[in-house]
Amino acid sequence: MVSLLKTFLEVYDHNKISKVIFLSFLLLFISTFSSKNLFAQENSECLECHTDPEEVDIKVRVDPVTGDVEIVSMLVDEEAFHASAHGGEDFYCIDCHADLEDVDLEETEGGHYPNLQPVDCITFCHDDPAEEYLEGSHVQLMRENDIEPIPTCKHCHAGEKSKRDTPKADDLYHRKDTIEKCGECHIEYFHSYRNNLHGQITALGHLDTDIATCVDCHGQHTILNSSDPESTLGPENAIETCGNCHPGANDSFIKHVAHPQYKNLGYYKSALVALKNIRKDPGQIESIVKSPQIILTILFVIYIGLLLMTFTQFGAHTLLSWLGTILDERKGKESEHDK
Repeated sequence: MVSLLKTFLEVYDHNKISKVIFLSFLLLFISTFSSKNLFAQENSECLECHTDPEEVDIKVRVDPVTGDVEIVSMLVDEEAFHASAHGGEDFYCIDCHADLEDVDLEETEGGHYPNLQPVDCITFCHDDPAEEYLEGSHVQLMRENDIEPIPTCKHCHAGEKSKRDTPKADDLYHRKDTIEKCGECHIEYFHSYRNNLHGQITALGHLDTDIATCVDCHGQHTILNSSDPESTLGPENAIETCGNCHPGANDSFIKHVAHPQYKNLGYYKSALVALKNIRKDPGQIESIVKSPQIILTILFVIYIGLLLMTFTQFGAHTLLSWLGTILDERKGKESEHDK
């Protein structure tokens, strides 16, 4: 604003334009950028009412993306807002609620029109990531499998109360919520992730960026199957992806089993079926034997076998000793154990 005024003054000084034109422009400039209008666009003006329960209430509106009718609160949690991805110093309420820009505060009761323009996150700011997600193979696969409704941006990014309070990418709540949101559809992989060191640590509440969540490995908006060459976990990209957290990762390192199946009964059933059909289709059992999963599975079975054998022997010894004691007492004799 100041630079624009300086530029016009320089033009006025060098070109000797008429005072009438200059004064007309100056009056227009002052009326357009008056302190009243500038102040009306500051977040503090909005929060003055929207943090007061006596000033604002709930509102019924239609989601511009899904068309769903939803009831939302016009009350803003100022602390949550400032801690969110939208709460930075360079973000203004009118960046989304664009209808406020031309409002005359003296003519509108309550500071602005009763029904502002609905906020469309995709059109306003986030068209690129939305396009990556909505046109990607992840969503395409959901449509092919008739999964309804298709998750929208707010399904993953909305805060606990509002899209306005969308957490930052490294927010601990957001990282925890991401794991749970992915697990709602990918239940089997969610459980196998919990069997891995990454999942075990996050289950204990350690959710900092040094421990991998689903999106750290599989990507955020462009999510591809690991068999796809362009996937973040594809053969050509896996080392780079793992190397983001594990410097020095190599071909041997990426053989790490991120989703162990040794606690999945379905894995054992498929192995039994492959063993049964070994003559008809030897490729099935061969793929199972060559997979790193088989090593973990064998070790797990041996471990469980040792536990069962140990506790069975210990339990049998204890039970027999107890029965022997009872029989000795009935005979009125002192048991060998008591001696």
